[in-house]
Amino acid sequence: MKKILKGIFVPVFVAIIVGYIGGKFVYKTYRDNLYDSLSSSRLYLIENGEYESIDSMREENSGNNYVYYKDNDKYKTVVGITRKYDNINKIKELYSDNLSVMEYYVANDVVDSKQDEYDKMLMDTDDIHEVKEVVDNILNLYRSDDSIRLIAIN
Repeated sequence: MKKILKGIFVPVFVAIIVGYIGGKFVYKTYRDNLYDSLSSSRLYLIENGEYESIDSMREENSGNNYVYYKDNDKYKTVVGITRKYDNINKIKELYSDNLSVMEYYVANDVVDSKQDEYDKMLMDTDDIHEVKEVVDNILNLYRSDDSIRLIAIN
């Protein structure tokens, strides 16, 4: 009877110890990456659509200023980017299409300090032409960088 109990409890006890140590290591690694890489870098992307091919995306958005990214073999067009939730409706007023808003987190070093300046300009204006100009400037900040990694929230 002692041998049977010893044969069951020793492996279970060893498994619990190894699991505890492994869990602490994984948690520490995740926690460090989360707080160091992603703190306060929320971006709202106002998306105009999702397309199967790059040609159909270009055809549908020929009149819009946009940037795009590829996600799950589909191309998604972004017509506005902001860090302030209150600016979303101002950007949506520029377009008559059905737009969706996606919330993403990015690494701190990705967001340019100009983004904050442009977001402040958006907050301060209600003129549709000024809003359009600021949105175009924001899109130009991200147009040349194709190495940005987004983490979706919704």
